[in-house]
Amino acid sequence: MTGLRNIVSGLVAAGLCAVAMWLWEMRIDVQVDLLNPLRTYGRIGEVVKNDTFSVRVDRYDVGGSITRRFGTSGAHRTDGVFLYVQLRAMGETEPYTMGHARLETRDGLTYDEGARVGVLTDASETYQPMLWGKGTLLFELPKDQLAGARVVVGTKDLLNGLSAESVIDLGIDDAKAAQLTGRALPNIELGS
Repeated sequence: MTGLRNIVSGLVAAGLCAVAMWLWEMRIDVQVDLLNPLRTYGRIGEVVKNDTFSVRVDRYDVGGSITRRFGTSGAHRTDGVFLYVQLRAMGETEPYTMGHARLETRDGLTYDEGARVGVLTDASETYQPMLWGKGTLLFELPKDQLAGARVVVGTKDLLNGLSAESVIDLGIDDAKAAQLTGRALPNIELGS
């Protein structure tokens, strides 16, 4: 009887260890999901609002090169396209400083704002409550990633489980992407 009791005890202990390890792995997944920002969605021209800030993408331009209006060091060219986004934003209850801005594609790729060395826009501007302020974002991406592009802007506090992000669909389908890349502006002048 003692031998059978030892076998049953060993099986129960092994089962409890397996359950404990499974629960430990689930805890990590739950914590990772809690760190994802709360997202609000909208389209170009719409006000996308959350508890922290409101944002509206007014327009965008697509070009093959960019220059700066002041202090220029020549044109910056790309094999892909530059996507220049003009937006308005405001804080909801307190001043809002844009923590990050990126472009997401339908393929799941992300492109950071102003990633090219020597070409900087100021995505970290502070927007006041009840006052719309203008902002610009610049992305460099391959031509075949333009269709389905979405602009994502968020808060600085990414460690807070209640941080906010707004996702704005630019409304670029395959036909529009082909038209934009085929007739891209020869140059976009920043600061104009």
